[in-house]
Amino acid sequence: MNAKQAGDSRNTPCVVAVTGGTVVTPGGLVRADVHIRDGKIAAVGDHPVAEGQPLDAAGCYVLPGGVDPHCHLMAGVWQATAAAARGGTTTVLSFTGPAAGERDVDSLLRNRADLDVYGAAVDVGLHAAIYDPDRLGDDDLAAVKRAGAASIKVFLAYPELGIMCSTKRLYALMSSARRLGLLVQVHCENAPLIDALVAGALSAGAHGARIFADTRPPEVEEEAVARTLAVASLAGAACYLVHLSTEGAVHQVRLARRRGQPPVFAEVCLHHLLFDDARYAGADAERYLVAPPLRESRHVEALWEGLADGTIDTVGSDHCQVKSMTVGDLSEAGHRYWYGLAGVGPRLPVLLSAAAEHGLPLERAVQLAAENPARAFGHYPAKGALAPGSDADVVIFDPDGNRELPEDGFGDGTGDSVYAGLAVRGRIRDVLLRGELIVSGGTLVGERHGRYLAGHQ
Repeated sequence: MNAKQAGDSRNTPCVVAVTGGTVVTPGGLVRADVHIRDGKIAAVGDHPVAEGQPLDAAGCYVLPGGVDPHCHLMAGVWQATAAAARGGTTTVLSFTGPAAGERDVDSLLRNRADLDVYGAAVDVGLHAAIYDPDRLGDDDLAAVKRAGAASIKVFLAYPELGIMCSTKRLYALMSSARRLGLLVQVHCENAPLIDALVAGALSAGAHGARIFADTRPPEVEEEAVARTLAVASLAGAACYLVHLSTEGAVHQVRLARRRGQPPVFAEVCLHHLLFDDARYAGADAERYLVAPPLRESRHVEALWEGLADGTIDTVGSDHCQVKSMTVGDLSEAGHRYWYGLAGVGPRLPVLLSAAAEHGLPLERAVQLAAENPARAFGHYPAKGALAPGSDADVVIFDPDGNRELPEDGFGDGTGDSVYAGLAVRGRIRDVLLRGELIVSGGTLVGERHGRYLAGHQ
């Protein structure tokens, strides 16, 4: 981003130290000062504070800036990243959004250029969404790597959109990606089975928004997870499973790791930890539609168990700046519903609060929200840690009291937020991006200081 688009950093205070707080370091909690020089962490400990502006964190926790591994925000990158900043997330990893007829690699390059045009409040990395898997050759994968994407994402669903990847093609892509050092992310749903369930529901006269959720039951996810893990094992490739939502899917990850297959990264998203399918019983059911859908409470409990025992590695928001509308048989039968949730701003404060309620240590919540996403996509230890040499992306978290989340999703511009009015413990008070104060007292004070973040697998 050029200087004009990035904003004038002279208008944003540079902090030389964060003092008096309890710091969440890679080694655990310590009472210490965090010293900053040239946008990096210079030291963590009891050292003289350099001349300049310190930031008092007495009574607060000092956390590494959040890293959201799963966003769809390129349709409104400035508003979404501004919301991320206010919620304590200093790095967002967003999927590209190919336009009709646009090649997947061209979409990546266009979205990268868009960051220069529109600017961002926080650092942004890109995942290459693959909408045309059959046309993606080895040269294209190499181009994706050169453009700085650390991963590609394929879909085992959505044949009605023309983007579904076959099992045969998944094996080929995983094999090629392994040789190039690209991580493959997989959206795991059995599309033909969903189509069969949709046909049955329509024949039975099903009605209402819940039809979207009822035709995507746990089994369609769990079968696709098992299939993906088998393909990854045969290809000798690491894989990253996005937005897991069921007890069976989590169990499949445990089995794969016991077999000793290549690395498996497991992700859950905030809404699947917070809400269950009772939300689909009300008149506002459409407000909570998402793929995969919200699940029964036993699945929610299983996800929390997976967070506690280490089976699940990361928590993302699956932030959708623009919702999607149903197409295909559902739409043709009159079931036109919008689906997809926004949550890049609420992700970190809600996770910190909910983790405390479930007995998860603060250090574990920080691993899930910052350290592990940075590790998975090659950004650690520059991101996701407070350690000498890391970027000075720092969050001051005040644990005192309960607060209600704002109605506007921290100003992400999407309108209705499913997290509006939710009571959480504590608040994100101040946020630094590479040593510059971008949020003060919960208010955005920085400009477009975010940078494009290339992955390094």
